[in-house]
Amino acid sequence: MLFRVSYFYYRGKDEAMIKRSIGVVISLLLMWIMGCGGEKTEDLAFAKQEYEVGLYMKAQMRLEQLVGEQSENVEAQCLLAIVYSRLDKTQKLETTAGKLRELGKPAMDELVSMIKYELNMAEDVAKVLSIVGEPAVDILIPVLGDATERVREIAISVLTTIGAPAAVSLTKALESPDIITRAGAARALGDIGDTTAIEPLTKVLKDGNPHVRIAIAAALYKLGDKSHADVIIDGLDADLLSARRAAAAAMKNVVEEPPVEPLIKAAGDSDTQVHASATRALGKTKDARAVPVLIAALVAKDDAIRNIAADALTELNELAVMPLVKLLSSEQDEGTLYKVVQILGNIGDSRAVEALEKVYEEDTRPLVLNEAAKALNKIE
Repeated sequence: MLFRVSYFYYRGKDEAMIKRSIGVVISLLLMWIMGCGGEKTEDLAFAKQEYEVGLYMKAQMRLEQLVGEQSENVEAQCLLAIVYSRLDKTQKLETTAGKLRELGKPAMDELVSMIKYELNMAEDVAKVLSIVGEPAVDILIPVLGDATERVREIAISVLTTIGAPAAVSLTKALESPDIITRAGAARALGDIGDTTAIEPLTKVLKDGNPHVRIAIAAALYKLGDKSHADVIIDGLDADLLSARRAAAAAMKNVVEEPPVEPLIKAAGDSDTQVHASATRALGKTKDARAVPVLIAALVAKDDAIRNIAADALTELNELAVMPLVKLLSSEQDEGTLYKVVQILGNIGDSRAVEALEKVYEEDTRPLVLNEAAKALNKIE
């Protein structure tokens, strides 16, 4: 009976997370039974496992006792700061961040290692590094060139949060021999938003790598110098895949009202990242020529692209209404019809009411019927 209750309780939940939690609990039990080679090492291992299963208060108490006895224990101090971050204990986190600054490079190295290898802690580690501030900058700069995109993105985010104290090191990184580091440094400078970065960014705009040039042009655009948008637009047609990805992302996230024709072409790119970014950017064009391309993506039955196309069509607003109303009268696929109804409801244009009422009266599928009712309520 206990097994059945547990099964039905967990059914439908993330099985991988359940298995992980069970594994962690078993590990805790084994560690308790057998020990793991030293009391203080055991405390750290227990604390990590407690963090993983959400026993944050237990981890806090264990680590506070440990650092009370070993204040120079770098790993324990780092882990304690991470636990404070998770518990939103701001004052204690600030105090521990101060201790990490005192511990210096070994503490920074430990935190960066956690970003790379402790995936479940990455969010809290990023917060701790942001609070540590300037002492973390020089350790984070090389991470901009890490082989893993997830790690690079965290480094850019933390350096951006640190802000002005990171600007000098980021400017120097624009001269790095590593291409990805140069591109990441440009992105961070643009995200920080300090216009004093315009001059050093402009000086390196003729970088030999198209990916880096696009990152620099996008940073300058964010800082108010929009005169180099052509570098981003031309990048959509680059031979280098990373350059096309960077250009499409910049069109989606940075460029205001981008030109429609280069994006229509990029939306047909064989690379899924370029395709997705360009598809979403079409919504920013305010151009009716984007609508057929987005409707084709909506009908393609790829859920990820369908959702992206739906967001873009919603942003196009009234330009998309009548083509979507026309699609309502002919589309039979339940998923596509559901999305069309949802988009029309979100746009809220009264021209869609008659077609939506017809769907509500004639369609028999609950998913579509419920969404049609919601859409009509939003409009009326």
